[in-house]
Amino acid sequence: MGNIKQAGFTIIETMLFLGVSSLLIVLLIAGTGASINTQRYQDAAETFKLMLQQQYADVASVQNSRDDSWSCGASARPTNTGTVQDNRGQSKCVLLGKYVRLQDEKISIYRVVAYPRIATVQANDIDSLKANYTLNVSSDGVDMSTMEWGTKIAYPKTGGGTIPLAVRKMGILIVRSPDSGQVYTFTNRDSDVPNDGSINSASLTSMLVAGDSIPGQGERTICINSGGMFTTDDRSVRLVTYAASSGAVELQTNVILRTNGSDYQC
Repeated sequence: MGNIKQAGFTIIETMLFLGVSSLLIVLLIAGTGASINTQRYQDAAETFKLMLQQQYADVASVQNSRDDSWSCGASARPTNTGTVQDNRGQSKCVLLGKYVRLQDEKISIYRVVAYPRIATVQANDIDSLKANYTLNVSSDGVDMSTMEWGTKIAYPKTGGGTIPLAVRKMGILIVRSPDSGQVYTFTNRDSDVPNDGSINSASLTSMLVAGDSIPGQGERTICINSGGMFTTDDRSVRLVTYAASSGAVELQTNVILRTNGSDYQC
């Protein structure tokens, strides 16, 4: 009689099966986690871009959301206290735009108002803003939030691949000229960004510089740091030179930066 073969697996075969199965499960989980993190990062970058674009929409279509107990004097610092109150639409101050303060993951959005001084003839809107108006931010209605999924703004790498170690800050002033209705965007150097609560007429006026410069209307690249999440390609938001509408805010990747010949990478 021939030998009878027994069905089943040996211990070695079973261990090999379990080992391969475990490895496949680990790879599947890792791949799923990386995919989720990538999607979260991309969503956070897109949300940040949309937030900046929304400021242009708000400036282009000003809405007076203040209550009636609002007063504004020559300092252009509106308050809801005091004995003299201005009825809605009858204040001497005008809503001029938005000031966006960025620091790491923190976002602070202020309403910018202007108090008209004695008008003098100026060569252009920017000179008129500096000479004929006192700018300030409203003391109420500040919108404070944080970027999504632990992301934060960061410096782009230079051509040598170095990144400044300092915390990145940026101030973005978006205003509509009371004279022409044209929208202008100004940014300043990171070291010149005032703290929350310290933003005043002087700090805003110092940003009103015409031309492709910083402070002024120069192009800015705002890298989006993933905060430790795995990403396939870091992203940034580009604020183009002489930005005047939401279309001037663009989301880009390092691939796009390289294609455009940029010296900077995120």
